[in-house]
Amino acid sequence: MDLLKFVILSAVLMATIGAVPAVAGTDLKEDPSCAEVNYSYAATRSSWFYSAKLYDARSDGSLKQIGEMRFGKETAYFHDLAKPKWTRSNRMNWTLMDVDGPKFRSCVLVDEGTEEGKKVKHYTATWHQDPYNAYIDIWFWSEGKRMVRAKRHFMDENQANLEFGTTAGTVMEIFDYNPMTGGAPYEL
Repeated sequence: MDLLKFVILSAVLMATIGAVPAVAGTDLKEDPSCAEVNYSYAATRSSWFYSAKLYDARSDGSLKQIGEMRFGKETAYFHDLAKPKWTRSNRMNWTLMDVDGPKFRSCVLVDEGTEEGKKVKHYTATWHQDPYNAYIDIWFWSEGKRMVRAKRHFMDENQANLEFGTTAGTVMEIFDYNPMTGGAPYEL
């Protein structure tokens, strides 16, 4: 999986589109049911130093790590674990919109619980980042709103399996906001 494919995959991560293109006759407004999810996405993507690990979420419930990203103030680092080295790029702009409208749609609050002593909200939604579509589960802290994890089940499982190395078309992304995890890797 190359960096561009990973960036496209990781919306919970970064958007590849810096602005929403004008589309004649199309209403490109955010879905009101996704207000909290959008806020959480913005809070996550606005964080300066953090990391995210990507896992192949297998049909038996197990997770196998397939990648890692680190985000500094202006730089992003990616490591596809199938390759020996990290890649470095400028941190890209993120957006709540995709070429066909809102990135998150049809959001539903599933549950509110506690993880590691912190209140967490769990939402389901559909996620779009051209050319990918997925059903997504998003967990974020009630206070501060940053994402704890996101699980995307791609509508086209074969596309996800081929592009991202999944086995069942599902990727779990787990976030870490310790500023030390956003630093440059030693293996560049």
